[in-house]
Amino acid sequence: MDCPECSSNIDVNKKSEGICMKCGSEKTVYKCTNSHQFCESCLDNLSFERIKEICISSTSINPYDILRDIFDSDSLRFHDYKHHVAVGCALIAAHRNSGFEIDISPLIDEMIKRGRKVPPGSCGLMGNCGAAVSVGTFYSIMTGTTPYSEKTWSDANLATAQSLIEMAIIGGPRCCKRNSMVALRVGSRIAIEKLGSQIVLSEMKCTDHDRNKECIKERCPFYS
Repeated sequence: MDCPECSSNIDVNKKSEGICMKCGSEKTVYKCTNSHQFCESCLDNLSFERIKEICISSTSINPYDILRDIFDSDSLRFHDYKHHVAVGCALIAAHRNSGFEIDISPLIDEMIKRGRKVPPGSCGLMGNCGAAVSVGTFYSIMTGTTPYSEKTWSDANLATAQSLIEMAIIGGPRCCKRNSMVALRVGSRIAIEKLGSQIVLSEMKCTDHDRNKECIKERCPFYS
């Protein structure tokens, strides 16, 4: 991750105690190579801001292009709960770009607000991967679904359920990149069928497996 102060690298695998340069709180911080230090909460907020910037500026109708731009921006660690936000944001942006005149800024804000509440490791600890929840959240936001809705309530839950089923069939252990691509595939299908979206999802191939010591290789449909 780039340092917001000097753009040098912040090693998110190394932490210490100190005072955050952003919020001024004394807590666990991460330092860049020039010793600027920030707490995890402030770094997360900066990452979410970057995800929003990418989605608002994108013109692609391919949600995988948008998700890859998010991956390549170094806004997410390889395994990171921010994938729970990135999937839904990419779907919102691609849906807008496919011919729907909607102001996505408040929609992205709502996706961030809801998605960041899904805790890290929920795939294994709760049996409910946040990338799958991101699909249901995307559908809920686009349709204005609430706990009192009828048909769209069912569809929002089915969106998450279908994503979870496809992930579970592939099997574990976890991989945030694999699960995000599975979720994106399901979410694109649902956007087309339920929302009339003109999203076009390209073939997805993993380019990150060498960074994942838990990679399941040939068992993964995106392994290449």
